[in-house]
Amino acid sequence: MFDAGFLEVLIVGIIALLVVGPERLPGVARKVGSWIGKARAFVDTTKADIEREINASEMRELLQSQKKEIDELRNLMDDTTKDLGQQAADVKSSIQSGIDDAMKPVSKAKHDE
Repeated sequence: MFDAGFLEVLIVGIIALLVVGPERLPGVARKVGSWIGKARAFVDTTKADIEREINASEMRELLQSQKKEIDELRNLMDDTTKDLGQQAADVKSSIQSGIDDAMKPVSKAKHDE
C-alpha cells in the first residue's frame, strides 16, 4: 500500500516524536496503526468484491454462450428428427407400394381361379 523505506519511516517517526511528544506518541501510533489496518481491510474487501463481480460476469457470459449452443443443438436435433421421420415415412410408403405391386399378380391369379 505504502512504498516507504526504512529512512522515510525513521524521518516520519522523528517528526511525530517532535510534534506529538514522547507521552502521547504510543497512543497516536496505535491509533494510526489501527487506521492503516482498517484501510488495508477495506482495500482487501473491495478487491475481493471486485474479483467476485468479475468472476460472476464471466460466468454469466459463459452461461449465455452455453445456452446459445444448447439452443442450436436442440434446433439441430429437431431438424434431424423431422428429416428422419420424413425419410422413414418415405421408406414405409415405398415398401408399401412395392408390396402392393407384388400382391397385384397374386390377387389377379386368385381372382382368375
